[in-house]
Amino acid sequence: MVRAQEALARFARTGIGQRSRRLVAVFRPTYRSKRAVLPLRSEIPFLLNRRGLLGCGAEIGVQRGEFSEILLEHWRGAHLISVDPWQAAPPDEYDDISNVTQDEHDAYHAETVERLARFGSRSTIWRQTGEEAVERIPHHSLDFVYLDARHDYDSVLSDLADWYDKVRPGGIFAGHDYLDGHFASGEYGVRSAVDEFCRGKGLDVSATLADRPWRSWWLTVPRPR
Repeated sequence: MVRAQEALARFARTGIGQRSRRLVAVFRPTYRSKRAVLPLRSEIPFLLNRRGLLGCGAEIGVQRGEFSEILLEHWRGAHLISVDPWQAAPPDEYDDISNVTQDEHDAYHAETVERLARFGSRSTIWRQTGEEAVERIPHHSLDFVYLDARHDYDSVLSDLADWYDKVRPGGIFAGHDYLDGHFASGEYGVRSAVDEFCRGKGLDVSATLADRPWRSWWLTVPRPR
């Protein structure tokens, strides 16, 4: 059995996993509606399937490729682009647990390549920054984008501005770690950046319910009126 399936099976056997299964059973029927509720970020591929968003998507910030694997395992889409520079930054430039040594980044990249190899032509890995990768993506060409790169306020706001217009109307724009504050894992300004960006565009943003504090935010890119 593949790693993603094993991890999900172990989770399902826990009390938390049993509660999550109940939440999924309650909320999965809402995924086609405008009032959809996502209990967990692992439900994003099922939301995409229910809405017929089966073209090309991108995850920005991949680390070990674990969420890319979950997406490819459960999403019926044609192609996922997994973007990450796997590049160390000076500690005073970026305070985050994911800012490891270059040797560790290289090992994460190798792990991601191995992890996603079984998906063949459905998976492409771009070893570059989101700022570099976005220049390669046509306007309104993606069915979804999931942001999980740097978590500081300025970086998140920049990623939001860069990637929003790459998602087609009706597609899903989402990201991880919807919170603010200083934690053992680093400095987070994701919620402030997302809320500010969405207010500026008049967008309604939602968050997953059952994976606090590391919730995911998400929204549907509106269709032209």
